[in-house]
Amino acid sequence: MNASQQHMLDAYRAAQRGEIAPVLPGAGDARAVREIRSWLRFRAVVTAPADRFPARFRRAVRRALTRRPVRLGHPRRAALPTPSEPLHHPPLGPSSASVSTPTMTGLARLGDPCG
Repeated sequence: MNASQQHMLDAYRAAQRGEIAPVLPGAGDARAVREIRSWLRFRAVVTAPADRFPARFRRAVRRALTRRPVRLGHPRRAALPTPSEPLHHPPLGPSSASVSTPTMTGLARLGDPCG
């Protein structure tokens, strides 16, 4: 059901009940447009010149043109070593000499509540 059909149904119901007819659809459109225009004029007077659209647009363009492009996924790195230099990495964990392997008696003690 579109707006005209809904209005006809509402007008019929209002006539049956003795009420006033509803407002026609679209009757307030011109008034709404006038109010929006007056609001925009008011905002143009109240808003500071630096916050108006042309100034914001110019600032955005200037910012976009003066910034250096950022390469995503490539953080800046220190100078890479030359291929003739070996890469020195710190050890990842404890050395293999200090790691002990569990023994059968050690595993048996883990489950012993008396220690």
